[in-house]
Amino acid sequence: MERILNSETTKKIGQEVTIKGWINARRNMGKIVFLDMRDRSGIVQVVLVPLELDEASQAIVGELRPEYVLEIRGIVNERGEKQKNLEQITGTVEVLAKEVKILAAAETLPYDLDAELNMDAYLDNMPFNLRANKQRAIFKIQTALIQGFRKHLEANDFTEFQCPKIVAGATEGGANVFTVDYFGKKAFLAQSPQFYKQTMVGIYERVFTTGNVYRAEEHDTNRHINEYTSLDFEMGYINDYKDVMDMVYATLQTMVANVKETCPEEIKLLDVKLPEFINPVPQMKLKEAQKILEDEYNEKGCINEPDLEPHQERQICEYAKKKWDSDFLVVTHYPVSKRPMYTYEDPADPGFTGSFDVLFRGTEIITGGQRIHEYDKLVNNMIKFGLKPEGYAYYLQAFKYGMPPEGGIAIGLERMTWQLLGLDNIKKATLFPRDRTRIDETLNKA
Repeated sequence: MERILNSETTKKIGQEVTIKGWINARRNMGKIVFLDMRDRSGIVQVVLVPLELDEASQAIVGELRPEYVLEIRGIVNERGEKQKNLEQITGTVEVLAKEVKILAAAETLPYDLDAELNMDAYLDNMPFNLRANKQRAIFKIQTALIQGFRKHLEANDFTEFQCPKIVAGATEGGANVFTVDYFGKKAFLAQSPQFYKQTMVGIYERVFTTGNVYRAEEHDTNRHINEYTSLDFEMGYINDYKDVMDMVYATLQTMVANVKETCPEEIKLLDVKLPEFINPVPQMKLKEAQKILEDEYNEKGCINEPDLEPHQERQICEYAKKKWDSDFLVVTHYPVSKRPMYTYEDPADPGFTGSFDVLFRGTEIITGGQRIHEYDKLVNNMIKFGLKPEGYAYYLQAFKYGMPPEGGIAIGLERMTWQLLGLDNIKKATLFPRDRTRIDETLNKA
């Protein structure tokens, strides 16, 4: 008999079915054993009554425990009114088992899957801990965010492309790169897909890519990881950075809407408060934000600094929440010296760029803006930044032979997930996180 998913049992009352999955929990009531069986669609209750089982199944009931992988053939019955659990998608039915097969045994759990753990214990046992309901919910929601990102851009005529991760130079012109031996030559893990997505604008006009990027920064904070997922798009024929800002804000709305539509159970389990979107999104220049910080939060000396400190991001978002009831704030016009060499200087505000950061609930999750698209200006800017244009000849080809005015963004997926779900550490929003002391296991382990 062909297997069905647990979620389909509600439509099979009175019928014989085959389900497969893991034992999520076992309750021994003496003459009856109840199993909560988990598969990718959810949990269904299975009732084991020895007299209802074949002889082979009766012999193995005693050894069953959580995380055993089973195949169960049985009859779907409607639960009594008092036994129904309307909080669960299969809470109106149960499966009376007729035959049980062990597909894989499991060792005794070292602790309950929903136990509170310190960060090291959690990370050391990630392949096991990810099975917990809350962890599964986190990454189901993260998947929905990626789907929403892709959904909005495809609807707006963007073309997806796949970007290389081994590159010849530091994209951002900095030193925080991981070096790799490339057949005896020096190469690097990409800090971003920036050069490639700009190149692709000259081909498709509107492009996006998703994938891992790498920063060799020796941070040890709750907001930094060394490998993260960047959701990037780049678009041509823009008027200025505002076109990019409008596109990414609309993209965020689709991403959150997709979470709401596809993850109702996960939202409920994690008690997620989805953000409301104000149109237009509140925005201010960096200088304006710094003046507010000085006046409202006594942040003396922050004016004329090139960026906001993490605690200042929290403060200015608190201000935006009070003033506009917005979870989002766009801060624009960072100094030329703070942004990469390809960032466009706003002619109406010399010394400052047509760029922006999107802050969400106290943390920067997106960086974007207009790029320099004219070949000569880009070369001259490289020289101003102390870079040698001949080292970027491959990249510069796209601009040498004609590039429209263009700009784009990068969304930090893990940061957005972290802030959306209100987690206490970005590593909880990261599958198999890498930091300065860990690649799966800690680096100093024997």
